[in-house]
Amino acid sequence: MATFKREPLTADEANALANACETTREKLIIWTLLDTGLRIHELVNLRAENIDWQAHQLIIHGKGRKDPQTGKLRKKRRIVPYEKAPRTATMLESWFANHESIGIQVRGAEMLVKRVANRAKISRPCSPHVLRHTFSVGCIKKGISFPSLQAILGH
Repeated sequence: MATFKREPLTADEANALANACETTREKLIIWTLLDTGLRIHELVNLRAENIDWQAHQLIIHGKGRKDPQTGKLRKKRRIVPYEKAPRTATMLESWFANHESIGIQVRGAEMLVKRVANRAKISRPCSPHVLRHTFSVGCIKKGISFPSLQAILGH
């Protein structure tokens, strides 16, 4: 069985993708995924109350583990900073000043990413998870420590 390898976008491809956004919602989704490394379900479930407006960070309740005693899923809580991404900060804060949620489901967001990637003439597979990998590689290239990156990604 062949395995599918998710290759991160190059800096030029990421810029082309960001510049190919035409609507506010496209910018919101693409830029936030590129600049925060959120999982797609974390992004579509984002609400205004998940934003720490003063600290410019997101409070994410992401993947979790089953509690061995209760059998219930306990979601992990983590902080994702976005203060070093002014385009995303502006987009997130103006969107959530007027909307309670992003208003799109996971499948719709996945299709949106593919549509913008086609418009940007990115020929290889491009998905929200590829944008998460792109964010991770960019952080490593900027010198962020592995433990810090793991905390941001929720690993």
